[in-house]
Amino acid sequence: MQLEKIQNVSPKIPELVMQALINAIESGQIRVGEDLPSERDLAERLGIGRGSLRECLAILEFLGAIEANGNRKKVARDADFIRKAISFVRVSNQLDAREDFNEFRRVNEVAIAGLACQRATEEDLAAIGAAMKRLEEDPGEYMADVEFHAALAAASHNMMLAATMHLVNSMIADVRIRFFMLPDYIQKSQVSHRAIFEAVKARDEERAQREMNLHLDIVSEFAEKYPANSGEG
Repeated sequence: MQLEKIQNVSPKIPELVMQALINAIESGQIRVGEDLPSERDLAERLGIGRGSLRECLAILEFLGAIEANGNRKKVARDADFIRKAISFVRVSNQLDAREDFNEFRRVNEVAIAGLACQRATEEDLAAIGAAMKRLEEDPGEYMADVEFHAALAAASHNMMLAATMHLVNSMIADVRIRFFMLPDYIQKSQVSHRAIFEAVKARDEERAQREMNLHLDIVSEFAEKYPANSGEG
């Protein structure tokens, strides 16, 4: 099986992985119903990190383009279907979509924070805490940020909210990648994530929703201060 090595780097990696998969399907290198190589092998062939690969595979799996097949993934849909999926990923790079995305997050994630206070199990809290610990130990690991928000959404025990947030994980990762080298962003973000977690753990719904709003204010603040990094300049 031959796959084109990706020459570009994030924040467009999910789109590029999808395009590489489309090319392999159209050239007959991969067939619908066939297992993909292991994550390690696939990441090496594409020339990307396994974290970035998992992000893309999660999007493709949610969209139904690939399916779990034991420890492997198999291609479940044709190239045309995956091509349509790319259109969603491209939203994260459209200059006029940033404000819409922040508004979308504010509506959904504030609700998620409130529901998590009501419904989170001990296992849910452990998952959120584990992501929080990874963030604090390695601030540059953007997938830990994605995992934090995904675990929080899962703790809402609302399937629609959790699935929707899973779908936009690539855009949350994009925000982290763009901002994590900026002055004060990491510190503010870490403190904010911790405040959300502590509020949810305390089952304080009002505080959790307030802290989530403040967290999203940080994203908006840095987008305004550093438009070149937010994709708006």
